Amino acid sequence: MKTKFLNSIGVVIFFLMTPFYSGAQDWSKLNPRMNNVLADTTFLRATEVTLAPGEKSDVHTHPSHFFYALTEGKLMVYYKDGEKEKYDLKAGDSGVSGPERPHWTENVGTTTLKFLMVELKEHPYKAMKMSK
Repeated sequence: MKTKFLNSIGVVIFFLMTPFYSGAQDWSKLNPRMNNVLADTTFLRATEVTLAPGEKSDVHTHPSHFFYALTEGKLMVYYKDGEKEKYDLKAGDSGVSGPERPHWTENVGTTTLKFLMVELKEHPYKAMKMSK
């Protein structure tokens, strides 16, 4: 009986200490056709991303990440808040970003776009809490 009680307390403590982030969506699971996961550890995920011309992703977020363009292409990022950004990528272009808010992407070019993305799981996207 004592062991069962201690196990129950352990489960409760685990859930109280585990962060829950509303709005975070793992895009490698939402868009598996675009993602070739090269490495997935407790602290990072490295993915080769491929988008055909005209292809769009589902809405997703990212933790802090690094990207490296493997091919040339044009990428449009549409944020749920209405903002958008266009990237004219050349092979070898790279960048670093903090956690990224909900968005979807579209290959707006005429060639298949490929890039490497390394996401840092320790720095996830956290949805802002609205105060009442």
